[in-house]
Amino acid sequence: MRGRPTGLLATGVLMALVALVLNACGGGASGAGGSGGGEHHQQAKARPLPEEKALRPGEYHSVKFKPPLSFHVGKGWRTSSDLTEAPDRLIIAEGKEVKGFLNLLIFRNVHEVYDARSHKWVDVNSSEELLSWFQHHPNLKVGKPQPVTVGGAKGVEFDYALAEDSPNPAPKTWRYSDGLTGSVDKGSYNRGIILDLDVKGEPVDITIGCATSEFDEFLPKAKKVLDTVKWEGA
Repeated sequence: MRGRPTGLLATGVLMALVALVLNACGGGASGAGGSGGGEHHQQAKARPLPEEKALRPGEYHSVKFKPPLSFHVGKGWRTSSDLTEAPDRLIIAEGKEVKGFLNLLIFRNVHEVYDARSHKWVDVNSSEELLSWFQHHPNLKVGKPQPVTVGGAKGVEFDYALAEDSPNPAPKTWRYSDGLTGSVDKGSYNRGIILDLDVKGEPVDITIGCATSEFDEFLPKAKKVLDTVKWEGA
C-alpha cells in the first residue's frame, strides 16, 4: 500500500513538469502581449502588394496608397503594370478579361472629378460631395444608396452604370494625381462604396467593376476581399 502513493506522487510530479513546460511555451506568446502578440504576428505575415504579379493566396498590405490598408485574397487575383499602385489608387484584378473588361476591385481617395455639365475638372472635399456628384451625373444611372461598413469604416454603397442614352465612351469621370483618368463605359456594371474615411478632405471610394454579364458572379468574390480589409490606425 505504501508503493501506491509513491507512484501517484511520481505521476503527479511528471504531470506538473509537463504542465510547467506547456505553460512556459504559452507564456512566451503571452509575454509578448497576450492576444496582442498574436495579432502582431498575424500583421507581420502580410506581404507588400507587388506591382505586376499573380497574387498567391494570403494577406497583403498597400505600399503607396493612403490611407494604408491590408486585405486577404484567395486564388485568381493579380496586379498589373497597367494597374500600378499610386498614393490615390490601388487596383487588383480577378479572372480573365471578358468583353473587353477586367474584373476590378479599385480603391481610391478621390480629389478631382469631371463635371459633365460645366465640362471641367472640379475638386471633391467630402464623401457627401462625391455621392452628390454620382447622383447628379447626367451620364450615369445610379441606384439608391444603402448603408455599408468596410474595415470598420461606415459609408454607403450603390450600383451604377452608364445611362442608355449616354455617349460611349462617356466623358472622363475622375482624375488621379499622376494624370491618369478613369471613365464608365457601356457594357460595364459597378458597385460603388463611399466611406466616411477622409484623407486630407478627400473621400475614400471603392469600386467593384466588371462586364455586366460577370457582375453577379464577381460581386461575392470582391466582397469576400472587402470583408478582410483593415485600415491602418482605424
